[in-house]
Amino acid sequence: MLFPGKKLSSPRPEPPGFESRFLKSLPQSFLWGTLFILEPSIFARLMDWNPANIDLELTITSIDIAVVATLVLYWTVLFTTGLAAVIIKVMKGYRYEADSYPLQDSERPYL
Repeated sequence: MLFPGKKLSSPRPEPPGFESRFLKSLPQSFLWGTLFILEPSIFARLMDWNPANIDLELTITSIDIAVVATLVLYWTVLFTTGLAAVIIKVMKGYRYEADSYPLQDSERPYL
């Protein structure tokens, strides 16, 4: 899609901001954070429980519920901050000059 205005040159090139670095690290954060959150559920199944003292099924189910709730919260936070970073990156895009026609009735046109 072409914009109707004239694309303006940037006064000076800016280095990538925090949002660019965050967007590049988002897949890695997603993977490692998900694996970190899933650890209690994995360890609960690998642990040698004494079924005489506890209800094993209830304990593992409770751990799984907490893990799924934390995982959904983590994914929601990553999605929201990623969306905010994309919005900031789009808003920092190229500048365009709107209504770039000369004023005929002006004594001194402002540029």
